[in-house]
Amino acid sequence: MFERLAPPLQQALWRLGWKGLRDNQLAAMPLILDTQADVIVSAATASGKTEAAFLPLLTRLWGGAGVVLYVAPVKALINDQVERLQVFCEGMDIPVYPWHGDVGQTSRKRFFANPRGVVLITPESLEALMFRRGGEVRGLFGAIEAVVVDELHAFIGNVRGRQLQSLLHRLECQLARRVRRIGLSATLGDMGLAADFLRPGQGQAVQVVTSAGEKRHLQLALKAVCPPATLTETDQDPHWLIADELFERLRGANHLVFPAGVGLVEFYADALRKRCEAAGLPVTFFPHHGRLAKSEREETEAELKRGPLPVSAICTTTLEMGIDIGTIKGVVQIGPPQTVASLCQRIGRAGRREGEAAVLWQYCIAKAHGPGMDCAESLQADLVQAVAVIQLFLAKWYEPPRVGELDYSTLVQQVLSLVGECHGITAVMAYERLCQTGPFRGVTQGDFIALLRAMAAKKLLMQDANRLLLHGELGERLVNHYTFYAAFPDSQEYRLRQGGKELGTLPLPASNQSGDVITFAGRRWAIDRIDHEKRLVDLQPSSMGRLPRTGGQGLPVHIRVRAEMKAVLASQHMPVWLDANARLLLQDARKQYLNLQLDREFCVVEGDTVYLFVWQGDAVQNSLVALLKHQGLQARNDGICITVKHASVDMVTSAIAQIAAQPCPTAAQLFTRKDVPNTEKWDWVLPDELFLAGYTSRALELDAAHALSIHLHESSAH
Repeated sequence: MFERLAPPLQQALWRLGWKGLRDNQLAAMPLILDTQADVIVSAATASGKTEAAFLPLLTRLWGGAGVVLYVAPVKALINDQVERLQVFCEGMDIPVYPWHGDVGQTSRKRFFANPRGVVLITPESLEALMFRRGGEVRGLFGAIEAVVVDELHAFIGNVRGRQLQSLLHRLECQLARRVRRIGLSATLGDMGLAADFLRPGQGQAVQVVTSAGEKRHLQLALKAVCPPATLTETDQDPHWLIADELFERLRGANHLVFPAGVGLVEFYADALRKRCEAAGLPVTFFPHHGRLAKSEREETEAELKRGPLPVSAICTTTLEMGIDIGTIKGVVQIGPPQTVASLCQRIGRAGRREGEAAVLWQYCIAKAHGPGMDCAESLQADLVQAVAVIQLFLAKWYEPPRVGELDYSTLVQQVLSLVGECHGITAVMAYERLCQTGPFRGVTQGDFIALLRAMAAKKLLMQDANRLLLHGELGERLVNHYTFYAAFPDSQEYRLRQGGKELGTLPLPASNQSGDVITFAGRRWAIDRIDHEKRLVDLQPSSMGRLPRTGGQGLPVHIRVRAEMKAVLASQHMPVWLDANARLLLQDARKQYLNLQLDREFCVVEGDTVYLFVWQGDAVQNSLVALLKHQGLQARNDGICITVKHASVDMVTSAIAQIAAQPCPTAAQLFTRKDVPNTEKWDWVLPDELFLAGYTSRALELDAAHALSIHLHESSAH
């Protein structure tokens, strides 16, 4: 296969010291060179997926005037790939164009003048290109060979993914031909769903190349940390203990530390910085999250990649992606991982050197069983979830992508964008392009008409004498603002800066004023000046700080994880990678599981509180909570169980019987508009019926919860 590559590529690979092609590269090459099939290359991190796609694609481009369009979810990944591709492309006379908000106009003008080569772009910049230069798309991409979608798994089941699907379909409509799509993805639980995402409605024709990658060793340890039994005990006390341990453990090599959320990222970055300063040592712990300014994130990435000292990044999901950050020895997970797929991505960042093991330290904060602890707390949910997720990871199970959502919010954006691209379009043509043949196939013609009417009522759209849809007064203003191109909401956050340098952004309450303190970018600050109208904050160093509250929500837990949690509690097997404290806590939790008879019962009563242990995923448990609330009960999804306050077992079983006896209610019967917050960018436009239908499709599984109620009723009757 090697000899089929373009000669300049062969020479480049020899210069780089390649010993041969990997299995996924050998399997993908004939599919890309000899066919026009859509392809997914699915493999572990650092297994050569990018080269599997680009070696044959660059061979096809060599000596010609074709274009390859590469789409990535983050700018940093594009910047990395530009460096990698230029090693190959410089000797082939193939230009490489990075295309995102941080790149100037010079390279874009070169592409417009001579549209050939590799364009690396984000969905938002592709949206802007289609919107602003809709009439030029055929000339710019007439010779396109393929679209490569990197980190495909990161797009599935969210608004950016639906936006990308729509953009790729609109591109094909403009060109009046099919364009081959190549997806690069981490391993997913159902690659068939990934294939159908890449080519909606035709996933069965997508060729999937899977590779387990090289066998890698994993060193694994789970440690349970209990709060100190002191009168000053606070929620942060166990985190201080973990910070002390990380300071001693991590200073000899590069690591990634994943706490739960931006607030704890800032806590650990600040705590570890203070320990370095107190010990008279260089600071080797740096924060990395999406609210930090680009310069702050790049500084952390540079320290990891080329810094003179071993450093650790305290980070969120921002470093799960395949950004090049050099050699990482180990990963620290603080708190239970919510998904197996996320844990897989994180572990995949470590131990990439040949013969080196990846290291995972899992910390769980727990409280020893004692007086005053309710039955749910006694089961040590965080510890059990961490064990369950790790065991599923070791068994190579991963969550399948969630599909089938009615994404009306993104459809609003796509209608507005399509109107701009085409300089006006009829409602019939818009429906055909976006819904009938496009990615919004679950939207009926009636619902589409209702959507257009709502957009017209909000002055986003108008219709001229020729029945063309045009931008209305408000629509014209919104589409000409730079925030229009993103499918996700524009967060109304304050810009933080110090000495003229941008540090990042944060949501702040209107009550904040000069003199208030904050912890951000791993340092402590006092507010020097705050302009609430411009949302601008000037900071100065301070000895005090307060952790930010960002209000982020975690990922929903899958039913398979909850089933594994039940299996962990029911089992006698003790994983060897648990520390002594974790073993004792798990033993106690297993005793409680048997004492509560949860091996055969689903209902536990303590005082006026009823606990339902149904072991379902969050979508089903949230739906059952909604059904119980509809029956007048105060229900809440607490993860390991559903808690019903101020109720008796008879009240709960009677409510379940009522739910089981009646047809499954619709979202409109369960909720009013004010019950559900606007979470998507264009939710404010939607009529109530579409808004509630969209919310239900992405957050709930009412039919499954109704079926569960029937099962619970029948089992309790026996």
